[in-house]
Amino acid sequence: MPRLLLVFLLLLAYSPAFAQPKAGQARLDSLLAELPRTKPDTNRVNLLKDICIAYYGYGNNISNESISYANQALTLARQLMWKKGMAVAYKILGNIYAVKSDNPPALTAYLSGLKIAEEIKDKSQIASITGNIGYVYSNLANYPQALAYYKKALKGHEELGNKSGVVLWLSLIGEVYSEQGKYSKALDYQLKSFKLKGVKSPYAYHLDNVGQAYLNLGDYPQALTYLQNGLKLSKANSNKQTLVRSYNNLGKLYLKIAIDSNATLLTTLLRSSKTNTLQKAKTYADSAVVLAKERGDLTALYRAYQTRSQIQDALGEPQAAFASFKNFITTKERVINQQNTNSIAVATLQYDFDKKETALRYEQQLTTIQLQQQKQQRTYLLGGVGLLLALLGLTVYSYTQKQKANTVLQQQKEEINTQRTKAENALTELRDTQIQLIQKEKMASLGELTAGIAHEIQNPLNFVNNFSDVSTELVDELKDGPFHKLPDSDKEYAAEILGDLTQNLQKITLHGGRASAIVRGMLEHSRSSTGEREPTDLNALVNEYLRLAYQGQRTKDKTFTCELVNNLDAHLSKVELVAAEMGRVLLNLINNAFYAVREKQKTAPLDYKPQVTIHTCQVNRHIQIGVGDNGTGIAESVKAKIFQPFFTTKPTGEGTGLGLSLSYDIVTKGHGGSLTVESREGEGTTFVIQLPALS
Repeated sequence: MPRLLLVFLLLLAYSPAFAQPKAGQARLDSLLAELPRTKPDTNRVNLLKDICIAYYGYGNNISNESISYANQALTLARQLMWKKGMAVAYKILGNIYAVKSDNPPALTAYLSGLKIAEEIKDKSQIASITGNIGYVYSNLANYPQALAYYKKALKGHEELGNKSGVVLWLSLIGEVYSEQGKYSKALDYQLKSFKLKGVKSPYAYHLDNVGQAYLNLGDYPQALTYLQNGLKLSKANSNKQTLVRSYNNLGKLYLKIAIDSNATLLTTLLRSSKTNTLQKAKTYADSAVVLAKERGDLTALYRAYQTRSQIQDALGEPQAAFASFKNFITTKERVINQQNTNSIAVATLQYDFDKKETALRYEQQLTTIQLQQQKQQRTYLLGGVGLLLALLGLTVYSYTQKQKANTVLQQQKEEINTQRTKAENALTELRDTQIQLIQKEKMASLGELTAGIAHEIQNPLNFVNNFSDVSTELVDELKDGPFHKLPDSDKEYAAEILGDLTQNLQKITLHGGRASAIVRGMLEHSRSSTGEREPTDLNALVNEYLRLAYQGQRTKDKTFTCELVNNLDAHLSKVELVAAEMGRVLLNLINNAFYAVREKQKTAPLDYKPQVTIHTCQVNRHIQIGVGDNGTGIAESVKAKIFQPFFTTKPTGEGTGLGLSLSYDIVTKGHGGSLTVESREGEGTTFVIQLPALS
């Protein structure tokens, strides 16, 4: 489990210096300079707390200065009887001891802070400290207890709307499930945490956790992507805590890829031999051992020894493997002994705390019984007075009944207002529906008109195209026959006329074909959908049309090559759609991507590699499909026009300007979704389809 992760994120909320690490020492000096000028009030408690966090956050002496200032904050908060300050000071003390793996004093501080937070009903502190207690139990490998506290903390942060807290506890719950061998659940929670944090700005531990979950489930391609990205981010941020885990996980991944029975996996993922892959795995495992020793992280160290032993065994190095295995056993025994010692102390501490709580509740109950007895005695003594006050009681009863009647009337009034509001909302929805029906009828009428016009245009176009073809054949016959019988003096002039006539007929054929394509597009626009929506596996549909589109491009141009990148969410919900229509949209977007990279390839440097990427993911209750390329991109000046009918950026004869317009209508009007575009000229384009998922 990540020892520094929890406390770092929790302290982050208390110290502005964490946002700018380079300014950390300057901030600490500033806080220390302010301390002598501060009066012994709540502001001084907060200042002491900030100094404590600044010492801890920037690698100063945790065991002395940080603990000293935390205890000073706690003492002053007690003198001021400021309970919120006491709860926060206890929590910070617990965090420091937890980082040092000194679990008994950590739990003592957390339980004391939790009790005070519950007294003052501070929901934020209750949720935070509850999760920290779960972290202590996780350190002791007591995973059922850890899971119970983590889920309480998650619920508390969800109720508070604290996104950072929700991200953290989702991830830690996923890690507990991973330790228990429940890998599917672990992946589910890690992906929820990863997506909630945001895939464009993840923490390194997010990437590593998701990669580890895919590794445990045997999804090696996904595991490789996430673990390599996590390693890169850990190195960039000098995050040694996550870096040691990334090294070890990559070592295990390369080992599993090397010994997997599917021999093509090596070629597909790594393009490397089995021996080279095992050597790379050993390099990662060695790095994990060195870094774990440097940090004194025994848990990470014994896991790194275990991985290295397995790799050395696969490489045929029995002596080295046995030595690593001995180190693994020795180090793990130290960890287990520490856990057992701490577990006994923590269990005793928890028992004593629960015992004190029980005694306190017993005293409160005893006091309540005594008060009830005294009240009963007073009732007997005042019995006579009670008789005299009977009339007053009747009056009070009458007043109470009247109040109840008023309350009932008020409730009825509120119910009437509620029903009226519902009726008004229903009327508004009905009017909106009527407007939509009218608009739909208008569009249907317009579609019929468009179809009629297109059919009428199609007939003369057919004549133009057909007679153009026939005339071309006649010109060819004229060249082969009577032309040769002309006198030599007339042949040059006749050849010039026949050449011009041939060029004119070719242009008529070219533009007639383009007009026919436009008419076909108009007919597709006007044609209403006849297919029924069905629950569809979107990943399968995407794979099918990506294959069809690529084969089509290769049929047209044998020299065309392009790298296809699939990032498909394996846990995608099904979508209710007309598969044929959505396939037409995908085919159009993918073909446009192929066209863009092919055009860029004509002028790009020799090291340019065409790439088309397609991804799927689920965001809340919506499904997203992205089709991207690293082609020519779209100029900002024309981006707003690309979904307009008949607008095209392609040369004459290569586009009708109806493909994107038709795709936009299918997605938005036909399936209630959205189609957007992101593009930078010269760098590439990404089209994003968003559709509602099945509930």
